[in-house]
Amino acid sequence: MLELSVRERPVGGSLLPQAHAPAVVGLGHRRLIFLVHGFNLSADAARKAYGLFARKLDETAPATHVLLADLVGILWPGDAAWGLLSFASFPREIRPARESAQRLSTYLSTVRGPGGGPVEIYFVSHSLGSRVAMELLSRLASHAPSHAIVRGSCLMAAAVPVAMIRERLAPAARLARTVTLYSAADWVLHYAFPLGETLAHEGWMPEAVGHLGKPSGAWTESHPMVRSDGKGYGHDDYWGGLEIARHVARLLGLALTHELPAHAVLRRELPEEPALPKRSLVDRDLPGRRAFA
Repeated sequence: MLELSVRERPVGGSLLPQAHAPAVVGLGHRRLIFLVHGFNLSADAARKAYGLFARKLDETAPATHVLLADLVGILWPGDAAWGLLSFASFPREIRPARESAQRLSTYLSTVRGPGGGPVEIYFVSHSLGSRVAMELLSRLASHAPSHAIVRGSCLMAAAVPVAMIRERLAPAARLARTVTLYSAADWVLHYAFPLGETLAHEGWMPEAVGHLGKPSGAWTESHPMVRSDGKGYGHDDYWGGLEIARHVARLLGLALTHELPAHAVLRRELPEEPALPKRSLVDRDLPGRRAFA
């Protein structure tokens, strides 16, 4: 998978002065699908999450596996090198999220498609990575380069205040087709997010977009996420969810693999072989041979 990094170190650290992506620049992709990890993930943890998602996407739409070459994993410093206390750094990571969006916006001004033409862009983001994506989309809404055409975005468990989507980030939600995937069973967004945002001075106990999918009417699509066992998604269930891969595949316009449920498959057995009545054969004698002169 291609990588686009704005982080200085694999764990914790600051932002790079500019995005580093030697493997992407100049390849001339017609489409780029940017994956944006969430809060408190090291570079290695982000790579594992992206790899898991890629496998699920390939499993969901195997006929289009060649498009996996268009996936670009973004690495940004959304974690702190504080060991077991890293989760407490959330209020400090909001600024890097916004600054990462600025670096990525500058990078997109250099991307070109085949022959220097346009390139279609999609974003798939999780948790605080959705804040990175929405800040970036907000910039593109006002200063979009003509060669970078944003086609859609998927927000998973978005750690973005609902009030921001109604106000400052509203243009980002309207820029392209936006699919929001949320879960009322996400206790991280229900309890920890409001406190973290309050400590970051971005409101008083605000609600996260990824908790109940609000604000209603702001999204092209909004779906509550439920696992196959009937339980709602937890905050860390998204990258590996087969249901997630299906929603993203639809966003990308990919054909899905369809499986018939067991009860829909008709089982037919051959009829029993009929018993034929037995008949006795009549004994007949052959006539004698004739003698010819």
